[in-house]
Amino acid sequence: MRDAFYLGKVMVTDHDTLEQIVIDWRAPVADLYYEGRLGEASYECPAGTIAGEIKLKRQYFFNQDGLENVMDIDITTNDEMLQPFLSANSDTRLKNIISTIQAEQNKIIRSDMWQPLVVQGVAGSGKTTIALHRIAYLIYNYDKNFFPEEFLIIAPNKFFLNYISNVLPDLGVDRVGQSTYEEIAFQVIGSTFDIEEPNEKLARIINNNKSEKEAEYCKIMEEASMFKSSIRYKNILDEYIYEIESRMLPNADFRIGKYLFMTKEDIAHLYYREYKNLPILRRIEEISKHLKNTVMMKNGEIIKDIEEERNYKVAKIKNEEENEEIRFALIRDAYDEADVLMKQVTKDVKKHVQNYFSEKVWEPLRYYREFIEHYLEKFASGRIPKEQIEYIKSSFAKSQRHGKIEMEDIAPLMYIKYMVQGIKTKFELKHIVIDEAQDFSEFQFYIFKKIVKSNSLTILGDLSQGIYYYRGTGNWQKTMNMVFGIDNEPTYLTLQKTYRTTEEIMNTANKVISNILDKLKCPLGEPVMKNGEPVTIKEFASEEDMAQGIIKRLAEFQEKGLKNIALIGKTVEDCEELQNKLQHEFLSMGKEYHIHIITDKDAEYNGGISIVPSYLSKGLEFDAVIITNADTNHYTKSEVDTKLLYVCMTRAMNVLDIYHVEKLTELL
Repeated sequence: MRDAFYLGKVMVTDHDTLEQIVIDWRAPVADLYYEGRLGEASYECPAGTIAGEIKLKRQYFFNQDGLENVMDIDITTNDEMLQPFLSANSDTRLKNIISTIQAEQNKIIRSDMWQPLVVQGVAGSGKTTIALHRIAYLIYNYDKNFFPEEFLIIAPNKFFLNYISNVLPDLGVDRVGQSTYEEIAFQVIGSTFDIEEPNEKLARIINNNKSEKEAEYCKIMEEASMFKSSIRYKNILDEYIYEIESRMLPNADFRIGKYLFMTKEDIAHLYYREYKNLPILRRIEEISKHLKNTVMMKNGEIIKDIEEERNYKVAKIKNEEENEEIRFALIRDAYDEADVLMKQVTKDVKKHVQNYFSEKVWEPLRYYREFIEHYLEKFASGRIPKEQIEYIKSSFAKSQRHGKIEMEDIAPLMYIKYMVQGIKTKFELKHIVIDEAQDFSEFQFYIFKKIVKSNSLTILGDLSQGIYYYRGTGNWQKTMNMVFGIDNEPTYLTLQKTYRTTEEIMNTANKVISNILDKLKCPLGEPVMKNGEPVTIKEFASEEDMAQGIIKRLAEFQEKGLKNIALIGKTVEDCEELQNKLQHEFLSMGKEYHIHIITDKDAEYNGGISIVPSYLSKGLEFDAVIITNADTNHYTKSEVDTKLLYVCMTRAMNVLDIYHVEKLTELL
């Protein structure tokens, strides 16, 4: 018996028969379309393994006038099928890829929710788009177990969030949490902070004209940032948290008056053993309940004892005191004293428990400040060089004077909040998707694992674009072993095909990144788009000549209909210098100048011609890119320069020009 299944973005059901006419692309049987080849095949579903034979795979193309084309295929990597989608403009490309999901992408989308998933995807491989389709798939298949609000996407900036907010509804998914790392961190911590601009540190590091003193300072800064981003730093912070833990627990029995309700040893057993997996504040709350319940259980017996003691005193007073007035006063005092004791064990229990735990819980920043100022040197001495300790202390003090913290301080603050106070119960997450994950550290991944209380994370990034290497990830396996342990090894998948850049551009970019490929241990990108323009590498006699060449080239781009164009300089200073030279040339030609420099303050790229510092181009794409000053001074063979140049080159979709005045970088 042959069955025909029609797949679509959503399920379509016959109103009368309730028969499924179109099956949702996320259903188990759809796996046959995305990964099955013609011939024998099988798929997994709740009923078990379903085996059979695929006789035909066909795709229908519709437009406003009706059926446009029909294509029989074997696998979804058919170039003829992909080309119409790849030729779409940069505003619409790869937003909804349901009809063109590739086998490698399908594996990611349908990967096990409960095992950590790490995706190494080359530039332009559609990592963000695949992540969104994975969320849509998980919500569809686990809708009885989870709410969309229990899924969270962490994107690198507002620009990415704007993109995501448009795609998820198109996939039939809404109410999924979407946040930047800073936003979710502030939500966890319970307060907001001003953060030192992270690109200022990067700008100092990538400046190749540093003095010897500045170079030494930058080296210490890099190493200190690496340390603060590591599990080693978390372990040292644990030693400080043990200090907090010990001083929060009183070294005394719990008594009300002369009555003993619980020994300090029994309380310590609850604190360090029974409730050891709870945050410190939660432990205190649980022990407080325990103490109150103990008092309530014993108060009848104690009240009886108080009454008997009072009656004994009264009887003794009556027998021994002959003066009526004094006798009355003593009896009244005995009753008053008994009433006070009874009140203490019946009505003032809460007050006594609060007084027992007299140490107050601070906010995370106050704890962290104490750790940096008074405990860091004590715990870190001998583990890291003294100059790194001094740098961490001085840089923190400097930031605090300006009312700020560094990016690397956010994870420690989140961790202190989690370990000391805990996270509010309303903050419930079951799965976190982290995009641009190469910029996240061991410590950051670890705290996200703690938040979801499981290994349910999807981690997507590209080590080749890890320009924040001093606070990010340089090796997936090494980082994940530190976070999850060797017994909970993640699933590692790759996205090697790039759908953004032409073959000529990608091959040139691959030549650059190959200089450090042995260290990165990740695959090169395989371009799907063929037969583009050759990459232009051009030398100019002077900066002025280069500015004139850029103006001429911009006119050519506009004649070709290329609208979104980037002029990428290495640093902000390079971009400002280029802007001044272009402005001078435009004015000398009697033309108006309207080229904007993209800065950290820009929330999104709005198209047109822009000048972009290299480190701010990551995550963007343009019809054409001109890289300026690609010389040996600006782009050395260092790891960070190699990655920066690779990032700049892979922003180009159709045309890439590389200009230089001094000697061309050895990377090319």
